[in-house]
Amino acid sequence: MKIFKVLEIALLAGMAVLSSCSDDTTLSLNNVSTSEDVINNSCVDFVAQLTPEQKRNFYESGDAFLPEQQKDSWNAVVDGGIPTTWGVFDSPIKQTRAVGIWGSYPAQYWSMIRVKVGNLDENILDALNQAIELIEDKTNVRFYNSQKDAEYYEPYHIKYPNVYVRYAESNMAEGTGNFGLVGGEQYVNVTRELVSTSCNDEERIRFFLHALCNAAGMFNEQQRKDRDDYVAIAMDNVKDNCKSLFDKQTQNYTTQGYFDYNSITLASSTSYSKNGQRTIEKKGGGEIKRNYSLSDLDVYFLNQHYLPYIARTDNYAELDKNVYQNGRLLTETERLNLQKNMNSQRGLYGEPPINGRIERMPW
Repeated sequence: MKIFKVLEIALLAGMAVLSSCSDDTTLSLNNVSTSEDVINNSCVDFVAQLTPEQKRNFYESGDAFLPEQQKDSWNAVVDGGIPTTWGVFDSPIKQTRAVGIWGSYPAQYWSMIRVKVGNLDENILDALNQAIELIEDKTNVRFYNSQKDAEYYEPYHIKYPNVYVRYAESNMAEGTGNFGLVGGEQYVNVTRELVSTSCNDEERIRFFLHALCNAAGMFNEQQRKDRDDYVAIAMDNVKDNCKSLFDKQTQNYTTQGYFDYNSITLASSTSYSKNGQRTIEKKGGGEIKRNYSLSDLDVYFLNQHYLPYIARTDNYAELDKNVYQNGRLLTETERLNLQKNMNSQRGLYGEPPINGRIERMPW
């Protein structure tokens, strides 16, 4: 289903194209649009991009995320010396680059996704909070409100990682962000159009679901190696700066399940269109409509890489009441045993004290 360990170079609107699709992967479509296509095309799309270090990793190794960087909650223990709210698995004191002291740390997955916001309109904040609640309700992914945290961990002057949601500094047509944990400050750039009445609340929530899933380490569905068995791409209709979003990846990828027409990451038929015509459609000509919620396979994928940590002031690992693994909800006994084992690996014993919990306020 999802693409994992895969190259996707998505550029900021207005920048030059860094990569282009070969002719043999571009399929022609009939330039036919419906009224719904045109309406959808007026709403804001989201574009995620690789960092320079991730691009360098790919060109040198064929993989945007190096093996030692591909840690997640189900296969790695958070270092006993750091709280899970730091978002990382390694101690930045032992490995100072782990929290982005040099500004970049492509680790793919977080322990908890740290989010802070700029000066945003109320309807944007509402949509962000609702998207976070929807993801937390369905998956193991948990978000930490880092709004009031210090910028650096002293005395080591290590910059904490954050997903900083802000308005775009330029007049871009698409919102932009990153894949996975970059390190230091990374951004979800929101276009002013998302504030306007041309986009309703459902569209705003959809925007943040896509952005936050990309930030959580998910890649987009339309770049699967086998995508030509399911969809056809009309590259001539794609905006020049968005063509790399449709580049088919043929190596260093993992998929889970069948091609997912319901994924929040899948482009709709007129997404990224420069002329209102279709950019992607089902084989045989079927329209791909915009998705507004996480699919079952989106949920499954995220649950395979995250554990639902409760934010704490101390170093105890405490898990939320619902923990999913391999498509099922763990029993209370299984959850408590997992939590106990995680803490014992960190040299901590007994139940996590209740007074160590952090009550998260809305952004």
